[in-house]
Amino acid sequence: MRFKYFIIIALLCVAGLSGQSIDRQMDANRRQLESLKSEISRIKDSLSRVKKNETSVLKQIDLIDEHSALIARQKGILKQQSRLLQKQIQRTNRNLESTKQRLTQLKSLYAKRLVYAYKYGRMRQAELLLSSASLNQAMIRYRYLKEIEAHDRRTLKSIQKKKIEIEKLKAALKNNLKRKQDNIREQKRQESIYLSQKKEKNRLLKKIRWNQITYGKELAAREKEKENLIQILLELERKRQLDLERRQKQSLSAKPEKRTEPLVDFKFDNFRKAKGKLPWPVSGKVISKYGKHKDPKSKTYVKNTDIEIRSKLGTPVRCVFKGVVRVITYLPGYGNTVIVDHGNGYYTVYSHLDEIYVQKNSSVRTNQVIATVGDSGSLAGAKLQFGIYGKQKVYNPEKWLR
Repeated sequence: MRFKYFIIIALLCVAGLSGQSIDRQMDANRRQLESLKSEISRIKDSLSRVKKNETSVLKQIDLIDEHSALIARQKGILKQQSRLLQKQIQRTNRNLESTKQRLTQLKSLYAKRLVYAYKYGRMRQAELLLSSASLNQAMIRYRYLKEIEAHDRRTLKSIQKKKIEIEKLKAALKNNLKRKQDNIREQKRQESIYLSQKKEKNRLLKKIRWNQITYGKELAAREKEKENLIQILLELERKRQLDLERRQKQSLSAKPEKRTEPLVDFKFDNFRKAKGKLPWPVSGKVISKYGKHKDPKSKTYVKNTDIEIRSKLGTPVRCVFKGVVRVITYLPGYGNTVIVDHGNGYYTVYSHLDEIYVQKNSSVRTNQVIATVGDSGSLAGAKLQFGIYGKQKVYNPEKWLR
């Protein structure tokens, strides 16, 4: 019996922790959505000014692309929120059913006590006391009868408490169902805006007169964004080095400082050993290889620090190795981008994403779906741009992928 009791307590604790985890994730999602709303509002204002001033088509395309990319991220968060709400609804339903069962048990127990009290009542109590063999036995019986009365009062209070709990759970369930319906409506609304932005982008693309000068400008912009990405990675590495130094100092001190960000497991340095064995992040054909190539359109040489994999819009993008998500951002020329830290200075970069299903500083597993393929930041359709960076160097991803 004691073992069963501990099992029940353990399961209740796990359920409680699971519920807290869902609540934390939902709060984080809500904060992200609010942040994205303000960003989208800013871009819409910029786009309105650009159209009014009849600025270049490429500038309009850049803003529309960023707008639709942020909406795609909103869609991803809303889908996550919908899944979390469904889990919360299921959890509330389970709690409601178990509370109802307990209420039924308590009512049955209390009904039996009322029947007994009606049949015997005070007469039975008096008989018990008067038939006592000694004063001491009478006192014991008296205390026993008082304890029964107290137990009956506690049972009645428990019944009233369970009724209140049931009403609260019903209200919570109703609220969660409404939130889920609102969430689905918002998903449909965002999908409609997203599709209209895609049409507008495609319409503007047809207006561009592509020539060597246009291609050269586009290529120069891409090179500039490449430098921005490298700077982001260098900053991550600088922070990692500072964090290592801080950890070493903390290990020597008696009282370690509290951390605000999760540490990467720096023991899994086998990312380096996984060279040639990493799973592909997405299924598709490599359309742009790593290294120096002559761009056929601009007639100039470019050095690719990553590869591009052609894949259908909405194809799942998987993390190639366990780690921690360090950056989720939009970069012109790269679109929606996720950077995963794999420890010991190694990072993987996933770009041109559509919906994103992970949060900054969240842990990710090998083969976990982190996003879907999109065409954000791309003028050539849906694809995944994938890069591997480590020890302040760039690597050929194809040599690392199996």
